Amino acid sequence: MKITIFDIIRSEYAVNYEDGKFLFEAIKALKNTSFTISFEGITRVSTLFLNESIGKFILQNPKSADSIDFIYPLEKPLVQKKVEDVIENALMGEEYDNLINAAKIAL
Repeated sequence: MKITIFDIIRSEYAVNYEDGKFLFEAIKALKNTSFTISFEGITRVSTLFLNESIGKFILQNPKSADSIDFIYPLEKPLVQKKVEDVIENALMGEEYDNLINAAKIAL
């Protein structure tokens, strides 16, 4: 199954929390299958959007991380890096939370 983000949010900007929730719901419906998430047609992606969609899904289904394929826009190589970072942080779980809390204390 292929999920095209543009078709879900109807925008080339995947940047806000609400749109992230829409993608999360689409992904959640496919949680026991392999699927592809396509960023075709997307020109901007925020970490907020990715955390609320892909990150949240991985937090709830860490074993599913390997069953998701991605199609990234060739002209936007940072999209892949952002997605990889969000997945890595989600898989770290509590360890990531502890790192963030320690950084806040250091400030």
